[in-house]
Amino acid sequence: MSTKTLRKRISLVAVAALGAGLLSVAPATAADGDAIAAANVSITSTTGTATANIGICKVTASESATVTTSATLTFALVTNGTGYIKVDSGPAAFTGVTNGTLNATASKATFASSAGSATLKASAVGTVNVTAYTAADVAVEAYVITVVTACAADTLALSKSFVQGVVSSGTAATSNIDESSSLDVTSAPVYIAVALNDAYGVDLATSGALVATATNGALLGWNATGTASTAVAATAAASGYIKVTSPTAGAPVSTVVTITFNGTTVATKSVVIRGKATKIVVADITVGHSGVAAGAAGAEGTTASTTNGAGYFTYQFLDAAGNVVTNDDGGTHGYVAATSLTGLDALVTAANGVVKPTAVTGDASYGEGEFTCAGATKSGSTTLVLAGTNSALETILSNTVTLSCGGDLDTWTIALDKAVYAPGDIATLTVTGKDANGKAVADDVALAGATSYSSPGGGATFVTAPLDANTFVAGVKKYTMIIGNTEGSYNATMKLTGDTETSAKVVSYGVKSTSTAVTNADVLKAIVSLIASINKQIAALQKALLKK
Repeated sequence: MSTKTLRKRISLVAVAALGAGLLSVAPATAADGDAIAAANVSITSTTGTATANIGICKVTASESATVTTSATLTFALVTNGTGYIKVDSGPAAFTGVTNGTLNATASKATFASSAGSATLKASAVGTVNVTAYTAADVAVEAYVITVVTACAADTLALSKSFVQGVVSSGTAATSNIDESSSLDVTSAPVYIAVALNDAYGVDLATSGALVATATNGALLGWNATGTASTAVAATAAASGYIKVTSPTAGAPVSTVVTITFNGTTVATKSVVIRGKATKIVVADITVGHSGVAAGAAGAEGTTASTTNGAGYFTYQFLDAAGNVVTNDDGGTHGYVAATSLTGLDALVTAANGVVKPTAVTGDASYGEGEFTCAGATKSGSTTLVLAGTNSALETILSNTVTLSCGGDLDTWTIALDKAVYAPGDIATLTVTGKDANGKAVADDVALAGATSYSSPGGGATFVTAPLDANTFVAGVKKYTMIIGNTEGSYNATMKLTGDTETSAKVVSYGVKSTSTAVTNADVLKAIVSLIASINKQIAALQKALLKK
């Protein structure tokens, strides 16, 4: 009950006691002549039951009520006030008034410095609007009375009931909007809170067959840990929660939970419980710069600074179903650590987990690692696996990965993906860089000279022009060109500064139309050829005539 409603009802009791002679003091909450205020007026009838206040379905003292035509409602001034209560619209009228007067149509109850009441009765199903006014015709509070054929109390109303994913068993359902991360968890229970209400938003009081079922072997329990994939409430269960767990500790499960009440589907919820990490997947491996050491491994859950030029990779932890997990509970070595099936070699001397993943989606679902490349004169690649531990302290290994180290740019080549293009074609120019050992250059090596000494030739244009700041990826850098419309033979050029090669390089290509349509050039060529043929025939004819 609200403070406002409680205050009204206490005042009403006091007024009634005065009328019965039980109290001898006058009310002090309002002086004679005070205008009616919102706090003065209240619907005092209580919600009906099978034996009392029959026909009154629901009452909110300061706002509304739902009733049948057999019910009467009491509007009371709980303190002295001047003004009136009026039926503005709808099938209802006042049947009586205390300490006040009624108009001829029984639609208006007027009070003059008194604490009184007016009784309202509906005559038909519909909506009745009642308003309290001051004597100066200022509206201070409005009421909406809904008149129905019969009360619908204690009957399930899905529109007024709530089923909500919540983060803990102690949270009640207050809407149908799931709390963040409540239905997608890792190695933990899922809680689905249930609040079954009638049409008036009141908890159901009568028990029924409240049943929850789950797919894929997930275990369910009402207000407790379950042991089967079906759970039936043992009480009226107007409110409570369903606990969803994996059938095997640490194992993943994806399930759909269906909740019914007396055979009516109340809600379905899709639940994902991610399991313990069983696999590491490595990707996005760069070519480290020879002689550059990786940064120190970050402590559990922390981030170490990235070292420019160090070899770099990303990784994800997966459970047995392929779901991404953070492996937060993986112990001291839950993050990726250095390991190898055959041992680290002279090329790659360290592989450190630098940043742990912190989420199961997006960029944060990837951990980041660095590896150290040996002396500046060494380059090449080695095969390794990366390892960590999971929540069961089991060792988990990655796919076999190749870690590479490379030096500065020494030699380089350029190439196009075709020898001949049609006008307007898209071409790819590939630049390949090698270090002094003939291995792919490191990924931090820039294409010095590319800004000033790059040309696509022949009216072609670069989609994104080469720049000195561009760097190689696995020893390669690709540029896209839009071929010009004029047929002919052309050259694309580029000049980079390598330790050995510094001269410009050229790659030739042709532009030729593939169209079968006759062009003006084709027509002109045919005319010229025809004229030449005619001239030749005339000359031959003249020669033959002269011989005669």
